Amino acid sequence: MRSVASALEPVLLWVLFSLLAIAFVGTRPYLALALAVLGGIAMGLSSLASYSSLHQDPPDQADGGPG
Repeated sequence: MRSVASALEPVLLWVLFSLLAIAFVGTRPYLALALAVLGGIAMGLSSLASYSSLHQDPPDQADGGPG
């Protein structure tokens, strides 16, 4: 269940920031652009954090493995 939530987090951030940006397009286009850029940055950082946490090296085992 944890992996599903971490996989959906960037998509949910994208939807949230996209809807916020669309809400401000007509009245304040520069605010909409700023929200879209911030959303992209947040989605990228979230994806990078979940990717790096999934691909960490496992801890060394004490069973006399190579080394």
